[in-house]
Amino acid sequence: MEFQKELAVAYTQLVVLSTDPPEVSAAFRAGLGAQFPFLCDQERKVQRLLDLQETTDPRHNPIIPYSFTLYPDLTIYRIYNGYWFWGRPTREELRMDFRAISRQIRPDWDLQHPRTS
Repeated sequence: MEFQKELAVAYTQLVVLSTDPPEVSAAFRAGLGAQFPFLCDQERKVQRLLDLQETTDPRHNPIIPYSFTLYPDLTIYRIYNGYWFWGRPTREELRMDFRAISRQIRPDWDLQHPRTS
């Protein structure tokens, strides 16, 4: 939750996509004290669209825990497969992704050598 404060300074936001019902997601969000949105995919439309079905438990139909870093236009910059703990992004990896994205999209990133376009 501390990371959300850092991201707010850079006008960057986290979003969570859950397959839980809205009331469960809302309770989890409140319990965490999260300020970022929790989107609900209870019908698992996004899960099917992005082929995120975890196949080892067909009874519960869990979603593979991916993390995406995105450009402002929602183009994917990097994908992290969090099925295993070591596949999940660290705060530092997310910082580096956001730094790289900002460097690419901000013409004023380097004030000594600003880009004109």
